[in-house]
Amino acid sequence: MLLSLWLLIYNKFQMSLITNIGQQPMAKFTIYDALGRYIPRTLLQSVTATGYKQKCNNEEEVIQAILSNSDDMLRMYGTARELLLNLKVFQNFPLSHVCFGFDPKEPYTTIPTAYRNMDGVPFMNKADSISLLRTVINRDMFENPSSFRLFLSMQAILLKSCDERIDGVCEFIKYEAAWHAKFQYSFTAIHKDSKQMPLPHEWDYEKALGMFKVLLPVWTREEYCGFENDLKTFFDSKSGNFDNVIRAIFSFVGYLKHSISMNPEMFLPYDQEKNPNSSIVVRVFEYHDVQFVLKSELFNAINIRNPDSKRLECKDIDGKLMTMSFEKVQRIYKDRIENIEFIKCPIQRTNHKAVPIMTPSGGHCILAMDFLFEVLNELIFTHRVFQKIDSKNSNVLRRFFLQMTDLFHHKSIFFVTLEEQEKRNGEMIAFCKHLENIPAKFVRNAEKDGFTVQRLKEELEYLGLTEMFPDVQNYAESVYSEVLKTKREEFLRTCDLFKAVEKCLLNCIFERFPALRLFLHTQNACHLFPDLNCDFCNASNEDRFKNTNWNEPHFKKAIPTFVISNPENTYLYEAKLPDGTELTNSYNRFFNMEQIRKNNIKYFIYDQQDLVYFAENSKNLKPRRLRDECRYSLDAFQTFHPEKKLYIRTIPSMRLKREESRRVFAEEVLDLIPVVLRQQNTPISENDDRLAKYRMKWDTNNEASESTISLTEFWYILEEFDIDKTRITIIPDPVYELALRKMIKDLRMPTLNVIGPHGEQMMRFEQAVFHTFEVVFCNQNWRMDLCKTHGNCLTELKDRIIGFMKTYSQMDEGTYVTVEHVESVIQELKNHCSFQLQSKTPGPLVELQKRKCRDLIRKEEFISNCLKFGLTRFMSTMQYPDSLTEVFNVRVYYLTAWNDEYFGCEMLDLYDVILNETAFRLFTIVKTLDFDKLPNLSASDSMSFLKPGNLLDMLPRATATEKGTPKKTVTVEQTVDPIIEKDVEDATQKTSTRKEVPEVQTSISKDTQKTPASEKAPDDIQAAKVEAPSPDDVQKTSESEKASEVEPPCPDDIQKTSLTEKLPTVDINQSKCCTKCLRTSEMCNEAEKELKMTQNKLEKYEKKARRTDEVEKELKALKVETKKKEKEAERRALEIEKKEKEMEVLRAKVFKMEASETRMRLNEKNLEISRNEMQAQIADLTSQLKDKNQKIEELKDQVTQLTRKEKSLNNKISKKEDHVKKLQEKNRELSIRISHLEQSNLNLLEEITTISREGLGSPDDPKNRLLRLEKILESYSHGYQLKHSKEMVEKLKSCSDSVKIHQIADYERDQYDGKVMRYVHELEMNIQKIKTTKDCTLITPLPEQPSFSNRFMDLYWKIINNQPITSTDLEVRDSECFICYEEMIYSQKTMICKECKKQTHWKCASKWLKTHRSCPHCRREMLDPNEFPDLA
Repeated sequence: MLLSLWLLIYNKFQMSLITNIGQQPMAKFTIYDALGRYIPRTLLQSVTATGYKQKCNNEEEVIQAILSNSDDMLRMYGTARELLLNLKVFQNFPLSHVCFGFDPKEPYTTIPTAYRNMDGVPFMNKADSISLLRTVINRDMFENPSSFRLFLSMQAILLKSCDERIDGVCEFIKYEAAWHAKFQYSFTAIHKDSKQMPLPHEWDYEKALGMFKVLLPVWTREEYCGFENDLKTFFDSKSGNFDNVIRAIFSFVGYLKHSISMNPEMFLPYDQEKNPNSSIVVRVFEYHDVQFVLKSELFNAINIRNPDSKRLECKDIDGKLMTMSFEKVQRIYKDRIENIEFIKCPIQRTNHKAVPIMTPSGGHCILAMDFLFEVLNELIFTHRVFQKIDSKNSNVLRRFFLQMTDLFHHKSIFFVTLEEQEKRNGEMIAFCKHLENIPAKFVRNAEKDGFTVQRLKEELEYLGLTEMFPDVQNYAESVYSEVLKTKREEFLRTCDLFKAVEKCLLNCIFERFPALRLFLHTQNACHLFPDLNCDFCNASNEDRFKNTNWNEPHFKKAIPTFVISNPENTYLYEAKLPDGTELTNSYNRFFNMEQIRKNNIKYFIYDQQDLVYFAENSKNLKPRRLRDECRYSLDAFQTFHPEKKLYIRTIPSMRLKREESRRVFAEEVLDLIPVVLRQQNTPISENDDRLAKYRMKWDTNNEASESTISLTEFWYILEEFDIDKTRITIIPDPVYELALRKMIKDLRMPTLNVIGPHGEQMMRFEQAVFHTFEVVFCNQNWRMDLCKTHGNCLTELKDRIIGFMKTYSQMDEGTYVTVEHVESVIQELKNHCSFQLQSKTPGPLVELQKRKCRDLIRKEEFISNCLKFGLTRFMSTMQYPDSLTEVFNVRVYYLTAWNDEYFGCEMLDLYDVILNETAFRLFTIVKTLDFDKLPNLSASDSMSFLKPGNLLDMLPRATATEKGTPKKTVTVEQTVDPIIEKDVEDATQKTSTRKEVPEVQTSISKDTQKTPASEKAPDDIQAAKVEAPSPDDVQKTSESEKASEVEPPCPDDIQKTSLTEKLPTVDINQSKCCTKCLRTSEMCNEAEKELKMTQNKLEKYEKKARRTDEVEKELKALKVETKKKEKEAERRALEIEKKEKEMEVLRAKVFKMEASETRMRLNEKNLEISRNEMQAQIADLTSQLKDKNQKIEELKDQVTQLTRKEKSLNNKISKKEDHVKKLQEKNRELSIRISHLEQSNLNLLEEITTISREGLGSPDDPKNRLLRLEKILESYSHGYQLKHSKEMVEKLKSCSDSVKIHQIADYERDQYDGKVMRYVHELEMNIQKIKTTKDCTLITPLPEQPSFSNRFMDLYWKIINNQPITSTDLEVRDSECFICYEEMIYSQKTMICKECKKQTHWKCASKWLKTHRSCPHCRREMLDPNEFPDLA
């Protein structure tokens, strides 16, 4: 049954299985290994030890033991049978034993599959073709099962060792149905020869293991320890014959070598010289009607088939494998893919995991969309994150997903390697560790009869998901119907409840996080969530420019420039592209800030051609106002210059992964789209619905903020408008590039500002949070409240600061805030009385501003400042820096200390933002400014520690030798920002040229003098030649004027100064006349003492250096000796190999000689044996004939007995049929009697009426009327009518097993009993009235005589007479009118209420509706109140 289910799944994926290969069962430990990859480790930790130790007879019991001992943590995986089936599908891919780390001694558990090309020709993976060779061995070759099991282990190890031949490739070969027979024939021939080979008489464990080691190319004891144990138990138990095993192994080894040598194209990778006949295959994957191929696989195939053409390159970066649509491949490379086979490869999935797919390099991967679903599944059920985080802290989740930006920015479907998946899962687990102490509820079990929509809504509320996602219950109905369609049993189960909860949550997650919803569209997965409206899927656009691409120079090659006379003026920043194009912005030297705000001048980019065109043609614009107005916006300038080239700037939102996190201002996109459409002659109006939609979507409702969008979203918007993307050039924002470099070395707490679309200076909202934290929060001592006039004044200030920071952090992703707004908030906080009271004692960060980046700070000073400001948590967890640490490192220490002390795990959203923004202050930056090479300080990494020590470990530290002692050799492990390196050189020049300071001889090491060209400052930053001095120079001169005449050298100068030179001494006797001289003499004496101390230290360091030199010499001598020994060992190894080869040749010759002798002997014996065998066969055949004749006679006897039984059965059937006929006749007689009785009743009633009219006088006589009513009551007092109705109902129910007929019969009986009771009640009331009043005028008219409905009687006679019954006969509907309570006949006209479905007579309803507008039952309006206003 299990095998058939598995085959059905593969047929569903349109994969043809190799029918000659049977299903291999999975061993116990193989199941454990597969479970470790299928189920998250956190859930598997719930399985107790008994779940693994329990004895099991089959695979299903192994799974059941794990499920039973998992504390109900694995309920979402269904039954043991379902989980086992999912496991077998999950591990059924080539080289799964390598990917999952299965024991090599276990046989293959995969079923080789055939993939068909476009013409229907089957192909097979070469890794699967090796596993085909295992099928030639028959179990009958072995005497007992233990020998066969040992052989299977040895066979599996041999075959899996052959997988190394195709390591690093994923190749395919045409499949032929005759392979199995061909392999079987070759093996039998080789096995016959091996039977004649002599073997040792005695085998033991050591001999057998040594023999098997020789057969393998490499033997690793750790990998094959399980096989060694099995082999030892085999010999200890003496349960099998090893001769059978060894002969079969020798035969299989010979067969293996023969098959590989004769079919290299089938088992060996492609080689242009050795194996040129191998097929070149490219897989075509299909996902929701979209076909695509792997780029790297396609380009490799094209390069092989077209060696003379230009090579195509595609590198897989960061574990991502990009794809290309098959339609695009056929269109672009149609001339180069003629000799390439394209095979269809469907993507397989289980209930919870995607089946891995082989990469072109031999690894494994899955679709990025499947990877995201697996991550979300673990967040939902394994870590229950969405239950632990409320709506107030939802930014933590947003920040987590923001770190996965590199997954979301791609514009096409792509795959993720399993290695990258493991890395990301580690980051996710680290993120979830901080939430593990927060309690969360588990999904409850479903009832035995399933669960309803209401139960699903209650479960969502019970789990606490409505707090994070208030609208999660809105998806319950659609999700419930979807789960109901896919159920596998009669009722919905607990695993179905898990699916429903997950699907409801996924809808909310994709609705809440737009980046994830856009990722759904890019991966062609919007169809999985029909309740979500995708703007890009619903857009009806043309495809004229679908395959175009924009121009995008690399950010390293786009050189930002600034004006040296005014470097702080960001409006003057420019850029130079690789092709020589110089760019500037619309504000550069043209407008001041007042004009920008007054005229609403927007930001856009010029190039030098635009400026030339404007200079030549602006004279025609009169008056002058028109010259300015044409530069107010991109739209106005393009109207003036129609052929203008269009540019848009990108700004990274992260220091790391900058390429993936680039964004553009939404306002600039809205300005760009109409301009491009006008250039390509497809203009749109300003009031276009699509533009209005995006304006409303991106409107922040705040003048102080601007929204941005990702490049991926920008791409799809251009696709929606069908824009020719070749007209657009994407450039890095020069303001951002230069501001980033300045911010790193500036200790004055600058921010990373850019120019907004309306000319305002703006920063990211993360920068706003960090700037508020750095300027205000870190400058307060939160342990010391100096305010005595207000209660809790310091606490109030702290709450206000955190409130502003949270307001910024809760902004939408990519939001920018004006610098003016942030500064106003900071100024408001600074005006608080607590801040004013502590302003006289500034914080450590303010003190650092007085120093330079490379100044050194003592560890004691750092520790004292931390203790002074109460940073105890940081001090208890950090690894202390060195005794002397650079200022720029200390700045990061302080920031991390405050963040860890006051935010930590209590406010994870703010903690994460601050930690990420601290990475922008790190000084570790390479000369090319390639930020991707920096240490990874993403939130995922930081959240994995949440300890500042881990962040501080990434900072560069200066050792003692770097700070105070000279070295013979200097090795630079990290490069420094060239700007700061230049500042250090300038400082050394200034100190060396001052006249006031005594001359000091400097000795610079040779290594620092001979710096290679690669370490010089790059020419990335070009300064325009302007004679005006820069503000930095002015600042330096002003500071130098204020400083004292004698200025101590900077720490960098101290490092370059030889401390062995003494400063000139001053005689005390010559300076007694002046107190100043006394002070200077004392200072000089102190300096002499310090110099002596440093000299002593230097001598000690020199001794240590000498010792190290001696040790290095000894190490070099040891290295030389080891090299000699290694060469000798290599030479000996070569000699041993030669001898072993000679021994193998001799052994082969001996085996051949012995084999030839044994063949001669065997041939003689075979002739004799063949005669005896022929005679024995003849005797066996004769005995078999006798046995067959006896069996034929026995079968004849059985046939005669069966015929007799058939006759007896026919007789019994005929008798029963006669009995049934008699019963039917009796039923007819009874029905006739019943009809006669009913007729007699009617006759009696008629007689009664005639008697009342004729013989008893007038009907109004009370006596006559009383007598007649009493007679009628007496006829009902015996209960004959009720008994008769009961018999009819029971008879009807006995004649049919239909549930509906039974329900109709019970309903009609109840209706009949009610009619009888009402009829008798009316009789008794009338009799009582006549007796008391003796007046006939007061009595009420009697209702109709009780009887069954016409529908019941029709149904009754149809069943009695065995007539067919239609669906209308069984239709459930009202038999009585709801208004008059009379029976409704089929021919009568009726009316039905649409709300409550109650049926009434048409006449009754029309009477009712003359006075009312609503239904008489449910009160819903049936008439329009506008047309019938007077009705109630």
